[in-house]
Amino acid sequence: MGKPTLGEVFKATNQKVFTLAFVLGSSSGCDPKWGASIALDDPQIISQIREIQSQGGEVIVGTGGAMGPYLENSCTTIDSLADAYIKILDTVKTNHLDVDIESTVDVDKVTKALAKVQQQRKTNVGFTLMVQADDYGITPILGVELLKTAKKNGVKVDIVNPMTMEFPSSNAVWGEAVISAAKATLGQMKTIWPELSNEQLNKMLGVTPMIGRNFNGKIFAQSDAQLLINWAISNKIGLLAFWSVGRDNGGCPGGAVSASCSSIQQSDYEFTKMFQQFSMNSGNSTTNPSTPSTPTTPDSTADSKIPTTQESTSSTSPTTENTQSGEKCKGRSERRFDDWCEANCAMGFCPPDYCACEKKVA
Repeated sequence: MGKPTLGEVFKATNQKVFTLAFVLGSSSGCDPKWGASIALDDPQIISQIREIQSQGGEVIVGTGGAMGPYLENSCTTIDSLADAYIKILDTVKTNHLDVDIESTVDVDKVTKALAKVQQQRKTNVGFTLMVQADDYGITPILGVELLKTAKKNGVKVDIVNPMTMEFPSSNAVWGEAVISAAKATLGQMKTIWPELSNEQLNKMLGVTPMIGRNFNGKIFAQSDAQLLINWAISNKIGLLAFWSVGRDNGGCPGGAVSASCSSIQQSDYEFTKMFQQFSMNSGNSTTNPSTPSTPTTPDSTADSKIPTTQESTSSTSPTTENTQSGEKCKGRSERRFDDWCEANCAMGFCPPDYCACEKKVA
């Protein structure tokens, strides 16, 4: 079982809302498992979840992510994917599902499966999506078009959660860049749901930065967090989260990006405690998914967004090279994805819509 456990975080911070990521497909196909290998009803994980729930807390289950194998690809039909989603929600005993799309999926199948789930049981659906740039918002294909398809297929989207990390920006203040990306996403949402008021759209918006050092060399520091928290409270957004609680400590100040620490000077759980300002000032219940959510992994596997074997720095050329894997990787169409692609290439994963990873020529 990975550290820190949900119970440890709760006892140290009184944090009661967590996103658990990720439930994936497995070697047997359309069979949801934690991290692709741990049984969904694993006693250690379920006991931690029940501990939080017994204290009035809530968990959101995340599927997808940076690595896969995606449950959304392992389940080949609408019905099988819907059944898998329902199995996850019923096993964990939650009504909150977050679908994190960072690689190619059949969005028509996925959204029709989600609509079917909502027809069969109460389910709050959120989408966690990649940001292309702070002046653009979420990516066009796996962001805007996905949301349009969800609406067309009858999904009630509760949260649109841009991953405000690893995107290009000329803004020297990273907190301001994160807010700009959130604002740009709101503009995109307005084109998809023109019938909704600004207040309703704000309530649908989530924002999830990566605390500490990001792969692109940017630092999301405590001052950036406070800027974002103030903006989130002022605009009454629906969810404020960060990646990830396992990194919310100062165990490696000045170091490279790590799965187990933020790489900056900070106290233990400093960001968790800071983000709780949002729930205290938003008027939301602590069991509502609109409260701050600190994503965590439920086991000892590495954070799937963070390579544990290679230092990652900001790109200095259109192509970056992974010396350990003997591969080179770059953004397929533009440099803004170079760092993100390099990090995924280091883990043997290459989202084909955005990255081109190839063996290095000797």
